[in-house]
Amino acid sequence: MAVFKSYPAFLNWLYNLKRFGMSYGVDNIKGLLKLIGNPQERINCVLITGSGGKGSVTYLVSKILENEGYKVGRFWKPHLHRYTERICVNSKEIEKERLLDLANYVYSKMENSDYHPTFFEFTTALSMLYFLEENCDMCVYEVGIGGRYDATNVLNPCISAITAVYLEHTNILGNTVEQIAWNKAGIARKDAYLVLGETSENAAKVVHEECEKVGSTLLRVGSDRGFDIRYEKIKSDLSSNVFNYHGLIYDFEGLETSLLGYHQFSNCSVAIAMIELLDMLGYDFREKIIRRTLSEAKINGRLEIVKRNNMIILDCAKDPFAMKAICEFLKDNFNQEFVVILSISSDKDCKSMIRNISDIANTFIFTEHKVMNRAFKKEQLAMALKELNLKIPYYLIDDVKEAVKFADMNFNSPILVTGSVFTVAEAREFLLNEMPDELSVSDPL
Repeated sequence: MAVFKSYPAFLNWLYNLKRFGMSYGVDNIKGLLKLIGNPQERINCVLITGSGGKGSVTYLVSKILENEGYKVGRFWKPHLHRYTERICVNSKEIEKERLLDLANYVYSKMENSDYHPTFFEFTTALSMLYFLEENCDMCVYEVGIGGRYDATNVLNPCISAITAVYLEHTNILGNTVEQIAWNKAGIARKDAYLVLGETSENAAKVVHEECEKVGSTLLRVGSDRGFDIRYEKIKSDLSSNVFNYHGLIYDFEGLETSLLGYHQFSNCSVAIAMIELLDMLGYDFREKIIRRTLSEAKINGRLEIVKRNNMIILDCAKDPFAMKAICEFLKDNFNQEFVVILSISSDKDCKSMIRNISDIANTFIFTEHKVMNRAFKKEQLAMALKELNLKIPYYLIDDVKEAVKFADMNFNSPILVTGSVFTVAEAREFLLNEMPDELSVSDPL
């Protein structure tokens, strides 16, 4: 008998699961997967983690495979508007009816067991069953948090990647870059490759040591000649990034991607390196497909220009490092300062985020996204600005939609909406008429 009779009923149950359950680790997900036949053992996959950029790499690898004619499962997070965005085959979201069938099946297997999955564990299990039923040629998985103890690390990827390593989720992953690197390096596999994007030498040393321990071959991406995979920046502006790529078997001149920002040079190079390695494992790729995929790439909420007249840009930057990266790019490409609409989740370092975006701000509009009471109060953001002694005028507006309307009507400066995935989601729903789930909630992961 189906316990979930509707999509909203399922979401209500799912969102009431504890965020991390009893502990952070893979034992719980292993127990759940055993109940449903260990689908993780039958999935061809690659696995991608990183402090930033892993969503971009997940998207690019899956789209190149898809455009080359393979059937591709993509698992990524968080979603912007709908839970079903997390589980896609050939870029098509799982249908709600199919999702309910799978959810009821998994629930029936675990109902009388000792396993009580978290939101992310249950979602991971659903994705595996779906991709198997769809007979996907390759599945591209984005790690939830960290790597070593993440639910996705029960998979056996033929290739792994770490996009970047910096301080994040320190209450879970550790208080130093080295500890976080160790955690992320847990996705390395014996007799397989791990691609490492640009990161500090301290982090790279830890990743190298962990790869040696398990017998994984490390390939590093960077812009200097000493790296295994090398890129050369040609151009970066508001229309595209252009770069050269020098890899193991590919040597591409003048690659162009519509993904904006300096950080995308490394992300794109990590993605192409993974495609190279898949090529070496027997998958076939054509240069024209790689070029076309990069040039047409579009990831919602990543330096996304949604209006060019009365410019409005959306970016999901949710930590100080991401905020600094978008600030540097926008500062170099605009001769105007921005009205910055900002709502930040309360587990983040809001003071550092405000400081790192302040170089391009002539006005702040502090607001509050609506997700699960997780946003800083707008008055707290204003207090952080004052404590930084930044003499930038600000306004307090209750919600994101009203903040966007206010900025668009009252200022001639370009507008940047940022601070959280949740902030950007609410702005997109207002500006682009995106249809969100029936529930106005989202999961922290």
